[in-house]
Amino acid sequence: MMSDKLNLGVIIGSTREGRWAPAPAKWIAGVAERHGAFDVDLIDLLDADLPQHMAERDMWSTQDDPSDEVAALSERLHRADAFIVVSGEYNLSIPAALKHAIDYYMNEWAAKPVAMVTYGGKLSGGQNAAQHLRQIFPELRTMTVRNTISFPRFYQHFDDRGEFTKFDESEPAAKTLLDELHWWSRALANARAATPMPSPY
Repeated sequence: MMSDKLNLGVIIGSTREGRWAPAPAKWIAGVAERHGAFDVDLIDLLDADLPQHMAERDMWSTQDDPSDEVAALSERLHRADAFIVVSGEYNLSIPAALKHAIDYYMNEWAAKPVAMVTYGGKLSGGQNAAQHLRQIFPELRTMTVRNTISFPRFYQHFDDRGEFTKFDESEPAAKTLLDELHWWSRALANARAATPMPSPY
């Protein structure tokens, strides 16, 4: 029996040594699993190991024979009905590895919704990164949802055991985000099934 759940890709958007991104990514993935509307795929860009040099054969979902790494991530992105991107804020923007991964693909992102979970060392909590993603994704015909979750000055909120203390209080906001993401996921999945998205060119 096929599951009625939609497929959600949670993307760990940082590859830096010592990164904090896996912690909020695993948290939101866990909340999404408990939410019950999604099958969750946790996608770590560090493990994806995309080539640094973007060769012609790998670019923009071409029909050429892509490298193994590009093809493997393409399959996971294609399978997803929605995304949550988890990103820190690097110099008022997103990590280079995240932009690199976005730029490798086009059709994989199209007509799907994306939500954002951000963090940063300043009071903005990574919202500059979120705003840059809101500028980038529409070019790929990807819809960014209204709600976000941010963790400002995240380094200040660890207890004596090294556990982050703000996840529990953020769960209501996460449920609201997931409810919105699920609505758009279902609406756009139905639209994709009904008719192919027209070419933008």
